Amino acid sequence: MDTTTLTLSSVGQITIPRSIRKLLNLDPGTKFNIEINQKTSTITLKKQKTTKEIFAELEKLSKSRPQPDPRAKNMTVGEMSLELAKDIEGDTWV
Repeated sequence: MDTTTLTLSSVGQITIPRSIRKLLNLDPGTKFNIEINQKTSTITLKKQKTTKEIFAELEKLSKSRPQPDPRAKNMTVGEMSLELAKDIEGDTWV
């Protein structure tokens, strides 16, 4: 972890050096959440995810979820349960 010294301006601003902005892909208008720890006098900036990033994550998650059984489209839950039970080999409770 590298350490960089920043200076607070007279109007309360801190400039993030270009090398860090480039490394973290920070563009003008990027929004941050700030976490404050008064005990240690530290602040942590966390980049907020953009809507585009959130939707990309959701799309990735949706692709990893199992797809619903197409037979369920026109069945009640009870009918689907019976169909699934028929698929279980060696089970005689149905």
